[in-house]
Amino acid sequence: MVKTALLIEGLNGGLTINYAQQAERAGFDRVWIPEIIFNDAVVPATAAAVSTDRIEVGTGVVGIWGRSPVVMALEANTLNEVSGGRMVLGLGTQARGYVDYWHGRTYERPLQAMREYLTIVRSIVDLEPTTYEGEIFSIHGFQLVAQPPPRRLPIHMAAVGPKMIQLAGELADGVLGYFYSLEYLREVVMPNLAIGAARSGRSLDEFDVGVGLPANLGNGDQSVEELRGQIVMFATALGSSPAYATSIEMAGFGDEGEEIRDRVGAGDIQGALATVTPEMIDALTLSGTVDNARKRLAEYEAGGATSVVFNPAAPNNYYPLYGGHLDGIDLPEFDFGEYVRVIETTMNAMGG
Repeated sequence: MVKTALLIEGLNGGLTINYAQQAERAGFDRVWIPEIIFNDAVVPATAAAVSTDRIEVGTGVVGIWGRSPVVMALEANTLNEVSGGRMVLGLGTQARGYVDYWHGRTYERPLQAMREYLTIVRSIVDLEPTTYEGEIFSIHGFQLVAQPPPRRLPIHMAAVGPKMIQLAGELADGVLGYFYSLEYLREVVMPNLAIGAARSGRSLDEFDVGVGLPANLGNGDQSVEELRGQIVMFATALGSSPAYATSIEMAGFGDEGEEIRDRVGAGDIQGALATVTPEMIDALTLSGTVDNARKRLAEYEAGGATSVVFNPAAPNNYYPLYGGHLDGIDLPEFDFGEYVRVIETTMNAMGG
């Protein structure tokens, strides 16, 4: 059966622990805690791990430019140890602006950078003497002094485009994708994972194919309507990844996606939101009733997914995903109380 995960984002430490505990009681298999502008991922993940008993805890995701591979490996090994082997390390290249403007690094050759970073971290957490001379990341003579971990640390890669998906199939233990339509999963993700796995001569039998989607459950048609902004946000995020638009097109909504981009480009955000249909929302989110969500889980499992990530989305919300995205558009005010309401109704629906 496909595993379920909950993404916990934008919350303080106390709420993160609380919702990790609630997710465990609701039957979720994993929580993912990202790292962008709200908090780091490792400290809340550690707090969540020591406050729960069964649920896996993942960093979903940590950018490879914010820490050296050695520091990342040390933190991941510690979290894997204190969690009793329930840690999953999620790594991503993140967006160019995060790297260039916030971390003082140069966003360059993301495929090569991820290959080198993951290779180094994998070697260190496997307690191997590690020397690696890369084009971007290098390390000489490092050895992690630690007891063998409770289980080998799983490393998952964030990937949306075909080349990064291939790299995940080649090197990682799982892929953490986002906004994959069913058609994109079947026709792009699975074939490219197989290409990557063939490069390293391995099977994908134990590989975790994770699909993350905006989520809003528990209030029927209202839950569907409240996700319009999420569709607009990803339909226009070509600077983050053109694959989002491809995913929409492959689901059968290419004309709508193009119209949304045209209307946003003209400053007509209300027209863009009105272009989004309930059918489009259903194809690209986890929304509406719990029965519909379970039907969607079964469809994704049949398409090759082994885990599905529920990302509760603040209702009627959209925001820039990178510098220049949604420029000139009036953004809605973020309502924290309504965001918490969606988290709780989504968890309660799935745990009912």
